[in-house]
Amino acid sequence: MNKIDFENRKDIPQSWTIKTIKDNPMFPFVLVDNWYTPEEEKGIWSELDYYSTNPIERAEGGVVAKDNTGNSKGKHHRFYLDNIYSENGREQSNILNCTYKQKTLELHHKINECGHYARSFFSSTGITSFVSYYENNDHYDTHFDSYHWTNLIWFFREPKKFEGGDLEFPESNTKITLKHNRAILFPSMFLHKSNQLKFNQPSDMRNGKYTITHFYFANPEIRWIL
Repeated sequence: MNKIDFENRKDIPQSWTIKTIKDNPMFPFVLVDNWYTPEEEKGIWSELDYYSTNPIERAEGGVVAKDNTGNSKGKHHRFYLDNIYSENGREQSNILNCTYKQKTLELHHKINECGHYARSFFSSTGITSFVSYYENNDHYDTHFDSYHWTNLIWFFREPKKFEGGDLEFPESNTKITLKHNRAILFPSMFLHKSNQLKFNQPSDMRNGKYTITHFYFANPEIRWIL
């Protein structure tokens, strides 16, 4: 796995475009295109390719949201970064190294535009991260996350070899079109779902959709992330 060389990470120029979406003021969110810089993107692909060479568990166990009958709402693969990297070893992950982005003032200004919802983001002191991979017929039905804020970052190889996989917020009737290197940050309490993914033709594992997820939460023993 190729490592990104980070020095003075907060000073790295960003290539992103950030917008606060408030079409429905009850359900604001922040949309970021080009979340990773070109250099960072190469490092992220290196890490994702490394994980793709190892078995990735199906996300149908106890950590996935369940319906009223106890069945899993999610059908996809999942890889928990916190189970791989210790607190002192997180710098070995390009994905975890790039969490410096959550500290940038430009992003903070946009989250502030979400009104009172921003309070829970800025009261967050902890972060947990994992990678999901969606292949043919995979999906994640309507659910909410038991955290303060959620950050989803999409990765897939272009040209895209599948249909679907978009994100929907049912309560506001909002659909976010899937786009490579796009991030969406929103209050975790908002109901959301990942639509079913369909390959255009038989394909190998690396041609599906990767979702890098960061959950922000309050931990009184941690004071660092923002």
